[in-house]
Amino acid sequence: MPTHTSHTLLATTPQQAYDYLTMPACWHEWHAASLGTIPDTRAALGKDAAFEENIRTAGFRRRLHWRVTDAQRPAYWQATASMADGSRVRLRYEFAADGSGTLFTRTLDYAVQPLWLRAVDAVIGRWRIRRETALALGKLQQRFAQRGPV
Repeated sequence: MPTHTSHTLLATTPQQAYDYLTMPACWHEWHAASLGTIPDTRAALGKDAAFEENIRTAGFRRRLHWRVTDAQRPAYWQATASMADGSRVRLRYEFAADGSGTLFTRTLDYAVQPLWLRAVDAVIGRWRIRRETALALGKLQQRFAQRGPV
């Protein structure tokens, strides 16, 4: 199961970062892979909340069925997703005060199905996901630097 962990410093408090980043309806604003969620709820989602997300990542369009598995404001948030073909995702966000900002850690674990898609992931998918994540975290930094708190 590939794992990708990224860190970035955000110019906001852990509470404000948590409130924004645990609102999946906003993910499309900073992560290009997210095409939108159903329902499009503009609220931070707590444990056991469920939603669906349409994504386009590594050149493929997918629909994810998410469930929030753990949440402790403002320290961490975790959700798991499944797809119709048996693929799975686990996403964990961690928030820690760091000077005048927040150290945001994003960990993505995933297992793709079927076998041919695992081969594509091994050749180009992982590289593209790392690239998409780096761009997304850059947008997120800009969002908090320009707009300030949520």
